[in-house]
Amino acid sequence: MQDFIRDENLKLYRAALARSTDQDQRRVLLVLLGLLGDEQPRPGSGPKQFASDPDQGV
Repeated sequence: MQDFIRDENLKLYRAALARSTDQDQRRVLLVLLGLLGDEQPRPGSGPKQFASDPDQGV
């Protein structure tokens, strides 16, 4: 039952994120998706870039 509720919440949050234009609302939805363990890539959340030289700042 918990898996069903989690999956339904993920669907709702993803749909709300897709149609939302309010940046504060999008930020909250992204946090909620992260808390639920959503591993699907989202627009603008590509892989992090790290410096190849450890002495360089990131």
